[in-house]
Amino acid sequence: MLLQSVVSGWRQDAANAGQRQVRPAAAGTRAVLLANIVRSARLAAGNRLGIGKTTMTIFVESRRDGAVAILRLNRPDKMNALNLAMWQALAEALAAIAADDSVRCVVLEGSGGNFAAGADLAEFAAMRATPAAAEAYGARMLQALWALRDLPQPTIAAIAGNCLGAGLELAAMCDLRIAASDARFGVPIQRVGIAMPYPELAALTQLLGPATMLELLLEGRINDAAWARERGLITRIAPLDTLAADVADSAARIVAGSPSSHRHHKKFIRRSLDPRPVSPAELAESYAAVDSDDYREGIAAFLAKRKPAFTGR
Repeated sequence: MLLQSVVSGWRQDAANAGQRQVRPAAAGTRAVLLANIVRSARLAAGNRLGIGKTTMTIFVESRRDGAVAILRLNRPDKMNALNLAMWQALAEALAAIAADDSVRCVVLEGSGGNFAAGADLAEFAAMRATPAAAEAYGARMLQALWALRDLPQPTIAAIAGNCLGAGLELAAMCDLRIAASDARFGVPIQRVGIAMPYPELAALTQLLGPATMLELLLEGRINDAAWARERGLITRIAPLDTLAADVADSAARIVAGSPSSHRHHKKFIRRSLDPRPVSPAELAESYAAVDSDDYREGIAAFLAKRKPAFTGR
């Protein structure tokens, strides 16, 4: 585990490419670069914390509220700008959640009145100085982004304040996005002269469509919650003072439903975005969902006029 990537409470709570085509870094090169990136993060952490100190900054906090796991980005002095330690911490927290059947919903939020104001530009000079280094760093980002996307449990992004760049990428990986009225959205990447790589573009472009995505990237505007709602970027808008309650209500509704049903719907909807025809095996899987304990319990509970006791099986 990287220094600074400790996840609070989880175990306790249950360059210059010119005109040349840049080729992907070889696996061995990526491994060396990743090791150097990790070493740089550790050294930076040591400089911030002081040699010999036992207290570490916890960049991702985790807590439980019943069957809901709540992850909080915790770098409020930087508006939760995402650094390498945070990406690693997120990946570790999400791996633990994915393996925990007692978690039925996940909420991702930010501290200090912001969701996340993008990637930490202070790391770019040291960790993204060459195409190969940028690819290696990107692999760490994608590990966390895809872990969030692939969680079997439903996910909610609780968005207040700035949700920019890499923060917007994180939000896009969640199933639902509930935003406060003060939320701000954008990808002002053109201001630093780099391009968003293919793997990072995919989810946002799928969510917004190519025209709106190009609007974000080319103009670099920072947009309000109404703009985001009109374009389908967010699920709904809540007043800032009721955001937490609205998110909690959404999570409670999810928890009351069948985990098996949620798991299948996440998988099937994602597959439906693939233009390839559904195979006979995939079609059979969609109907085989009725052969589950949750389905039998749901029908029995409905007929008996009682609340179902779903197990996720």
